[in-house]
Parts: sequence; structure tokens; C-alpha cells
Amino acid sequence: MRYLSLILVLIAFTCSAQYDPAGGEPGSKSVHKDDISIIAWANSAEVKLGPLQINDTAIGYPTMGTSNSALGPSDGSVLSLGDGGVVTLGFEQSIKNNPGYDFAVFENGFKVGFSYYLELAHVEVSANGTDFFRFPSESLSDTSYQTDNFGYTDPESVRNLAGKHQAPYGTLFDLEELGLEEINYIRLIDVVGSVNDSFGSRDSKGRIINDPWPTPFPSGGFDLDAVAVVNGSLLSVHSPRAYAQANPLVSNSLKVGEHLLIKPEWEGSSLSCRDVNGRTLDAFSSKMPRFSSPGVYIVNIQKDNQLWVQKIIVY
Repeated sequence: MRYLSLILVLIAFTCSAQYDPAGGEPGSKSVHKDDISIIAWANSAEVKLGPLQINDTAIGYPTMGTSNSALGPSDGSVLSLGDGGVVTLGFEQSIKNNPGYDFAVFENGFKVGFSYYLELAHVEVSANGTDFFRFPSESLSDTSYQTDNFGYTDPESVRNLAGKHQAPYGTLFDLEELGLEEINYIRLIDVVGSVNDSFGSRDSKGRIINDPWPTPFPSGGFDLDAVAVVNGSLLSVHSPRAYAQANPLVSNSLKVGEHLLIKPEWEGSSLSCRDVNGRTLDAFSSKMPRFSSPGVYIVNIQKDNQLWVQKIIVY
């Protein structure tokens, strides 16, 4: 019986985590925002916001960012889509189906300890702006419970969904998977992460996709940072050690009243912070900020020519 139990556990683990790992990890289908393989960025966007909570539209709509927030390089400035919100991106030149990956989508998800806070979106592409084709997504996340608005998602349990990889990494997509030679538009549709059959989003197999929900904040829904055109033949490999050293924060989660701490190599940085409403709280240089209220905050850390943008949770 012990051996049978062990086999069942191993099967369950394999089924729940069978796709590529988090951004920057070996085998991850992701690209760093500063990678040399990135050759262009989206330069136009049409937006149709969804409500903050699809089953209670009286709450309103997200107010974080504008269409311009989704244009140009990944910089931490985001456009929040709300439940089921849609954004269609255009580019200066057509995106060709070249060898390897062709484009990447950047969201502002983040790592907390060994867990990941991720918000997801379906990805569709089109040559003419009318006929769109969706990348076949898969989600093996547990749907026996609802991931709440501060809950975590295992990146290895989802495939072909934007937002699968945490910042500063973008999720890669290959047009070869859809058999398309070139495209001019990329459309992102927020995943309504509710496990309620009535309005929850589903993957290509018809399975409910469980991600943080509800998110009735000004930054509710998928937070689009940027969309990059990629030359797949130039993709470089990022070592786990380089990624581990990248994030300057000691922790992405704090208790109310605790000071934000940065790693020694980032000492002397200038910091700024804003809340989910986009309000700048303060700027800091020598003294680390202390947070008096729980919530989600965006911290910018800059030293010399390096800029890091990180979302943190205060509880």
C-alpha cells in the first residue's frame, strides 16, 4: 500500500507540473526584457477594458495605465485589463514566422519565496486585424478551490498563456505552432480566473483556468507591461544564478510596519514607490521605506544605469 501511495503521489505531481518552469530557470520558455534577441516592441494598442469583477460590474473598471503603458520596451508601466478585458497590439513591421520563437508578452507577475503571483491572458494573433487565431492554452491548476487575489500559481501548471512568467521575463510564442507565416496584430484577452462554471475562463481543453480572483482593485486583471518582437536565433540562456542575483529586494512580501530591504550590491540605490491606484507614495535614497497599510505596491529601484521594477505585497 505504501508503494501504491507513493506512485499515486508521483503521478499527481507529474500531472500538475509538466510544463516549462518560471522565468530565467533552465528550460524556461521565457526571455529577459533586456535580451539581445528583442528587435522591436508594440507601437499601437486598442483597448476594451473589462469590469473589475465580472459578476458585480457596479464596482467599476480598472484605472491603472493607458494604452500608451503597453507600448515600447518593458519598463514596469502597465495597462490593467480587468475581467475579460481585451487589448490589440500593432507593430511597425509584420512579425515573421522565423526559426525559433517570434514574440514575447511581458506582465508584472512576481516571485514570493518559492511561489509566484501570476495573472494570465489568452493570446491571439492576426494578419489582417479581423481573423484571429488563438494559441492553444493548457491549465492544470487545481480547481477544487479558488485562488484568491493574493494567491499563487505554479508556472509549470500552465502553457501558452501570457503572464506565465514573472517579471522581468516575457513568455515566448512561436507562430509555427499555429502554422502562420506572418502576423500584424497580437490580441490579449484577460483570463477570468474564477472557478465558477458560469463565467470562468477555460483553456483549449475546456478546463477552468484558476488564477487570482476576484481582483477588485484599480489594477484588476491582467497587467500588460509590453509585447516584444523576438529573433529566435539570437535567444540567449540565463543561468539560475544570474536570475537569483537579479532581484535587488530581500523579500517581495512584508508585514505592515516592516522596512523594505535591498541586497548589499544594490545599496545606494534610489527608490520610488506607488500604490495600485498609481499614486506615488514617496522617494527614498538612504532610508528604506516602511509601509503602514496592507496592499499591493510597485517599487522602482535604480542604481547607475540599472532599473528594476518590482511588485510587492504588504500584509
